[in-house]
Amino acid sequence: MAYEFSKSVKSGLKLSKRIYYGKDQSVSSPTPAFMEKSSPLPETHLPTAPMVYAVITEPSIVDNPDIPSYQPYVHGQCEPPTLIPLHMHGIAMEVDCYLDTAFVTVSGTWRVHCVMVSKICDCRIAIPMGGSHDHPQCSGLVEL
Repeated sequence: MAYEFSKSVKSGLKLSKRIYYGKDQSVSSPTPAFMEKSSPLPETHLPTAPMVYAVITEPSIVDNPDIPSYQPYVHGQCEPPTLIPLHMHGIAMEVDCYLDTAFVTVSGTWRVHCVMVSKICDCRIAIPMGGSHDHPQCSGLVEL
């Protein structure tokens, strides 16, 4: 699962590089440093904190919603879907645990900076799960 997830994020980062933010910097765009903060190891692209991704199946919908550009060379489908990290403005998390069950409530705001205004896409939440040497089965990644 981690390999497919990493591959999808890598494809999404490549796809997001074609978004044009214009010469006027009044439109906020995620910086390259933000895009790479989703993982300390660029080759794995696994998040180290809760992260939300735009799930892109049609690459033709990827564009700046504020400054549309003409991109006629994008065709086809993304199989598997690519994942583009979204620009987070704020997040809060509440976790209630009872024995071996956790109830997690996440509230947050993200800017979908990569999808045309007239188009829609699904979003995927990824939550890294830490483990210990005693319980290696507790480590991994949960996708919602």
